[in-house]
Order: sequence, then structure tokens, then C-alpha cells
Amino acid sequence: MILAIVMALVIGEAQAPAQTVDATKVVVSAPATIVEIDAGKMKGDIIRLAWSTDKTQIYLQTAEQDGSGDVRLRHFLLELKGQQPKGTGEMPAWADAYWLWKSAQGAPGLASLKIAVEQQQKRLTATATPTGGDLARGGLDSGGGGRGSSSSGGGSSDAVGAAQQSQMVRTITLKLKGEVVGEFVNAPALPGTTLGWGPAGSGLIAFKTADGRLTIMDEQSRKMEISGTKDVSLPAWTMDGKRIAWLEKSGRNKFTLRVVDVTIPAS
Repeated sequence: MILAIVMALVIGEAQAPAQTVDATKVVVSAPATIVEIDAGKMKGDIIRLAWSTDKTQIYLQTAEQDGSGDVRLRHFLLELKGQQPKGTGEMPAWADAYWLWKSAQGAPGLASLKIAVEQQQKRLTATATPTGGDLARGGLDSGGGGRGSSSSGGGSSDAVGAAQQSQMVRTITLKLKGEVVGEFVNAPALPGTTLGWGPAGSGLIAFKTADGRLTIMDEQSRKMEISGTKDVSLPAWTMDGKRIAWLEKSGRNKFTLRVVDVTIPAS
């Protein structure tokens, strides 16, 4: 009940455009780097990123699985001033409400726009890269200079060998207007790790493409790629549509928090 009230209040603060927005007319600033995060010190994979209602804090959640299969969640907060995330005892109510909004199957304020979920068994080659990134690979070899890499002097024969390696896997694919906005291989689907809805009624979504870039798409499937982005995860749009934050992998257990300012054209 309390969560429902918080959700209603937060959504009420977001100013929904009078009509859907053309993604190609959205103006985005150059990405700003906020802080490099050492995920190794946070213990576990970062699986959630949420904006506070006043946009002064970002919440991060990690998940760590032990030998018996139990999952432990940890909670962190950071301000946009370059400090490292600080542990907190529990998830704030605003972060839970935000996540429900950010990762919903349907677009906020636009019931007709909904993500389709497809499940299938398919053959995946060793060189394929799921849209979900590291979290979505489900333990598959990531190709980072190990088995299947052609950068160790083997030349084209190594590349051909890697391409021929394949296995049957279970995939969950998320599609919006036919565009893949998330793909999870031998792993549970975690929609918010690859996408984040724009402000209510706008029909906008920010998502990670198959090549790891951050892209904005609208209800008519018009797209705009945000230049200078790579290895993107957890794209998160403020509810008023004025900022987008995300993580970029920058090294082993290292992620960079980046933010852009966004101007949505008036209707």
C-alpha cells in the first residue's frame, strides 16, 4: 500500500508530454563522466540503477549468489559529485517505485506501447553477443581474448574456428516494435538492465543495442544513437525526461557512471 502511494506521487511529479515525441528531435548533451565504480568492492553484479525523486542521488543494487544458490542483495547510494557508492541497509521506497516504472513491460502513460517477450531454444555461436551484455550471457564465454579470440596470433583460422563453435541455448528476447531491446541467454530476463522508459506519455525508450551503444527510440521506431557510448548497461531516464544515466564497463569489475542532459521538444 505504501509503495503504491509512493509510486503514484512520483509519477504525478513527472510532466507527461501532451503527445508522443519524435526521437530524432530530442537534443542530448555530450556524455559526462560522474565516477568510475569499483564493482569488486561492492560484491556481486550490479543489477539495478535508480534515480531519486529529486534527482540528487542514484541507487545501485548488487546481487551475489553463493555456493548453495542463495542470492544476497546489497544496496548502495551515491551523489553526483564523484564519490564512490556508499552502502545502505535497504532499498529506499523511491528506488523500488522507480524500478517498477523504468522496467515495466508497457510504456508509462501509453498502454498501447508494450514490449513483446519471446522465448526459444536456438543455436548460438561463440562470437555472438547478447544485447543484455555480461548479465545476459549466462556464463557463456565473453570472447575477451580467451578461447575463440583471434588476437593471439592465430589469424583468420582462429576466427573461423570460433565462428564454428556453437551450442543450443535458451534465449529470452525483448522486442519493441520489432526492435530487440534486450536478449538474455541461459539466464532470467532482467528488463531494466538493458532498457529504461522515457517520461510518461512520450513513447520514448532508451536501450542498449546489439553492439552495446545507447540509443533512444520512439513509438514510430525512429531512433537516435547517443554518440560516444559503448558497453552500456542499466540505462535510466529521470521521470521528467531531463537526464539519462547509465553504466559503461571500463575494466575488470570497473564501471563508469555517465550522464547526459536531455531536452525533449515541446509538443
